[in-house]
Amino acid sequence: MGAYYDEIEIEDMAWDAEKKVYHYPCPCGDRFEISKQQLKDYEDIATCPSCS
Repeated sequence: MGAYYDEIEIEDMAWDAEKKVYHYPCPCGDRFEISKQQLKDYEDIATCPSCS
């Protein structure tokens, strides 16, 4: 995987109940996303669907 944009806490992310993901603004204008299932599976890197 390439470089990381930033390291943030889950508390800094917003919850999207419709998509069931946490999200955080991406510089490209989209948003980084990570689901609760990914977190349960010990994944801790949110990706942006537009540029990651």
